[in-house]
Amino acid sequence: MELKINKVLYQVSDADELQVHLAHVRRAQFAEVWMQHAANWPAICALINGEAAWLMYLRFEGDAGFSTRNPNYSGPAKAVIEYYLSNGQRDEYPASWNITAPEALRALEYFFVEEDMAPWLQWQEERPLEFFRPSRERVKP
Repeated sequence: MELKINKVLYQVSDADELQVHLAHVRRAQFAEVWMQHAANWPAICALINGEAAWLMYLRFEGDAGFSTRNPNYSGPAKAVIEYYLSNGQRDEYPASWNITAPEALRALEYFFVEEDMAPWLQWQEERPLEFFRPSRERVKP
């Protein structure tokens, strides 16, 4: 399986090797982690900021995919958490999407074995916000 941590690509063949690489993620403030099988799909991405994390699961190229949600979030509705991608881009996602970094790393371990989303997490299927009608008129679903 391919594992990419902040642009550095590794080929991982067993769970022990995966643990070694994920240990580096645990020590970083910010990390962008991608895992995908040789056939490229499915794939999973973890964005990490300290103890906060967010996961995205993609089934195929062009898939809007699924992302994690925190059903126990009780903070401000407009609160966000910042993440940095390996290219330096700064992204913000709602704090209500946050899971803990240990949960995210455990989900990556699960993906390595099962090639699927961790069933103990809450996942939301993403939908495009807008689409085009044949007349090219932009509408909201």
